[in-house]
Amino acid sequence: MHIPESLQDLADSEAVQFLKRPKTITRIFAGVFSLIVFSSLLTDGYQNKTDNSQLHCVLNSNSAACSFAVGAGLLSFLSSLAFLALDAHEVRLSSTRFKTAFQLLDLILAVIWAGIWAVGFCFLANQWHRSPPRYFLLGSNSAKAAITFSFFSILIWIFQAYLAFQELRNDAPVPYKRSLDEGGVVLTSLSPPSAASPVNMPTTGPHGPSYASSSLSPYLSTPMAPRLAMMPDN
Repeated sequence: MHIPESLQDLADSEAVQFLKRPKTITRIFAGVFSLIVFSSLLTDGYQNKTDNSQLHCVLNSNSAACSFAVGAGLLSFLSSLAFLALDAHEVRLSSTRFKTAFQLLDLILAVIWAGIWAVGFCFLANQWHRSPPRYFLLGSNSAKAAITFSFFSILIWIFQAYLAFQELRNDAPVPYKRSLDEGGVVLTSLSPPSAASPVNMPTTGPHGPSYASSSLSPYLSTPMAPRLAMMPDN
């Protein structure tokens, strides 16, 4: 294992360069936001009412709201960790096809998670708005934190989808680029000549040389019959 000898070597190391990438920072923030959402509701999301000791969800006593937030937050957190680990080994991928498939999967999942968190934010905010005030002893701060970071998760996953789209567009497969270049060459070679070119512009007027040569071509191309010459006798 290489140990950096100075701060400059530490700044130029692969680990620091990996952590400074925008995609890595975005994944870390997405994982932290998801962790806050499901941990806040998992710990203080179920409270008892003021009149009994039975536990209920602080979001309008709707257990589906708490279950949705806990499940989505946990899966989103695990997804961020998994893609973060795959990003660390992305530079070692030699197969261009596998790398393109990975980037496409990253884009699709980022769009899906952005949609899930958008639905989750609207659902949690609606249930919290319908919750009667001071209905539970505790848990209001946990519900507010879950709703707030659900909204932040929408933004961070949209930005993650944008980064994945940029990488997918910039790292197109080499055969695809070559086929586009070859197609451009073929289209250029088969394109009609420019109208401003004086060499390829034919003259079709009645006084032009092309018109005269075309009108005289039948007479010039007709073979002449041989003539018989009378030789005088000596």
